[in-house]
Amino acid sequence: MDDNFELEQYLKHPCFSSLSGRDVSMIINNSTILDFKKNENIIKQGSFATHIYYVLSGLAKINIESDGRNNTIRMAPQYRFLGLSHAFYDKTYHISATAMETSRVLLIDIAVFKQLIKTNGSFAMGIIETMSKTSHRQVKRMVMYSNKNVEGSLATFLLHYSQMENSSTFKLPFSRKEIAETIGYSRESVIHTFSKFNKENIIRVDEKLVELLDIDLLIQIKKKG
Repeated sequence: MDDNFELEQYLKHPCFSSLSGRDVSMIINNSTILDFKKNENIIKQGSFATHIYYVLSGLAKINIESDGRNNTIRMAPQYRFLGLSHAFYDKTYHISATAMETSRVLLIDIAVFKQLIKTNGSFAMGIIETMSKTSHRQVKRMVMYSNKNVEGSLATFLLHYSQMENSSTFKLPFSRKEIAETIGYSRESVIHTFSKFNKENIIRVDEKLVELLDIDLLIQIKKKG
């Protein structure tokens, strides 16, 4: 792979810090960079786990299909792995990954990745910590939307994303269907609740641009929902 030095600048995940220059070169020389358009599949559920996927730029969502229904379990921004724990679970991926926007992904040969885990204890611990944190976030995300009605779930989603963006005004890179898959309600229910929040001046919606007008009320809806 060309431009090794430039690519090294993108290996910013903490687990890579324990690798020697030789190990980093091994990863780079056994990797491929692929570009994905918005809504393009990065990982197909049921495909063979031959690579470890690492997001160099963009944003991806991780889904699990069950009973014919897609369930979004997490979002993966820049410098995050896609389906890392699932790559070691079986020979095939039990999740799918889709680009939420134009994204560039590094595909690392899984055999090389496993070899580095075997020979570098610090790297192995970093991978274990990464998978543990990801698992914790996924459980926290599930709990966050459980036992809430659609209004409470949407309020939770909007407040969470506002916190991630560190702004009360932000552009959502998700369709209403994708939000529905995240919070566990139908697309129609999400559209209706967005419209209700907008009419009641709780939020202002202009296509994908959202402004939270009454954060205190959203917090109340989140708690009561």
